[in-house]
Amino acid sequence: MPRTALATHPERQVATVSLALRDVAPTAATLAATVDAGPVAVDADAVGGAPAVLVVDGDPATASATARALELEGFATEVVHEGGRALARLDERAPALVLLSTSLPDQSGMAVFRAIAAASAVPVIVMAPPDDELDAVLALEAGAADLVTVPVRQRELTARVRAALRRHAASAPTTSTAAGSVRLDPAQREVTVDGRPVDLSRKEFDLLALLLERPGHVVSRATCMERLWPSRRHSDSRTLDTHVKRLRKKLEPEPTRPRYLLTVRGVGYRFRP
Repeated sequence: MPRTALATHPERQVATVSLALRDVAPTAATLAATVDAGPVAVDADAVGGAPAVLVVDGDPATASATARALELEGFATEVVHEGGRALARLDERAPALVLLSTSLPDQSGMAVFRAIAAASAVPVIVMAPPDDELDAVLALEAGAADLVTVPVRQRELTARVRAALRRHAASAPTTSTAAGSVRLDPAQREVTVDGRPVDLSRKEFDLLALLLERPGHVVSRATCMERLWPSRRHSDSRTLDTHVKRLRKKLEPEPTRPRYLLTVRGVGYRFRP
């Protein structure tokens, strides 16, 4: 249900605020948005085919402006201002993507991100002010789809949302993949080795899924970084090395003598079936 359809709620307090996160897209430069006293109860599924985005931000004005800008670009939105409410909403129905601010009144943005990542495969874009970059980078390393420093141009934000959704769709094949004794089920986000379940983090799972797209073929380090960590300025190649090391510990009978996940020196990695 679009945000404008909620205006009949008697408990809603409305105030006019400027859409001024910074350099708002020209088509929305003079548009006013509404600020809600509480979360907006919108169906988090795609509305009329539009991807649904859950905006989690402790600042009502910023959250409302962000949601309105996304709606102008064809997205359906829901706004919540507390981490606890966001987690409860995710339990009810998952959106296509979460825009998560690190500035929340009830708990840290990093704690909320960890809870989302543990319970769902929904992509999360973390929004952080420059002085809160450390937690945001930690979230990125732990599997966030992207990191945005606020204030941000609305046109850039919507472009990042679209890009994250494309990457998520591209990395989510609908059928199980098997290579040797390793089986990956993208629908359930499950991996087994010789029938034994293996618990992987989101990025570990995505790295394995990338390598299993073409078993036996080399995937370059540059491709791995681009697919898994699109905001490359916030990550370096050591991040990839760390995830490969962790993945080997969980998959390999002898991690120091890998059987499956092989390094091709100077190029990248390949998965040997």
